[in-house]
Amino acid sequence: MKYSFFIIIIIVSFACNQPVKGKNGQVYKSAVQYNDYIIGRQSTLIKNILDLSATAQTNLDSASKMLDRYIVETDSMIVDINGMSPYEGDSTFRNAAIASFAFYKKIFGNEYKQLINIRKNGGDATEEGIAEMNRIVGDITKEEEKYDKSFHNAQKNFADKNNMKLGANEMQKKIDKMRE
Repeated sequence: MKYSFFIIIIIVSFACNQPVKGKNGQVYKSAVQYNDYIIGRQSTLIKNILDLSATAQTNLDSASKMLDRYIVETDSMIVDINGMSPYEGDSTFRNAAIASFAFYKKIFGNEYKQLINIRKNGGDATEEGIAEMNRIVGDITKEEEKYDKSFHNAQKNFADKNNMKLGANEMQKKIDKMRE
């Protein structure tokens, strides 16, 4: 009888220390791995934005094709992150990432395409076209700030809750510099 009690305790202890596995098939053994999984996708998204910006300076047709790929790629990231289980019952960080990525998917398909089309049609050489482009960029920036703040706060809260230290994201610094 004593042995079966100890076996049950060992089994329960082992079960409690199991890594978290999401519907996406990924296993997260720690809060750091969970965070890094999301941030890895965010880094890819930021790289895509930087690549798009550079390409749009010289080749609008290539930039348009990139947007089509980025919409599909971002949608895949959203599905992937949505498949993550909450970490220790908390899904705030995951949900903020999903909302942020959905915003970028939307602007890839709408606002960025509008900007490219305005430029393709010579609108960047007219007052009206420039005004429309400035309005679109202003709207993107205003909405983006809300998502960036929510994502940043959710990540910070996740890090604090799980005793993690966050480092600077060099790619985010590049995006911030590009906005200046």
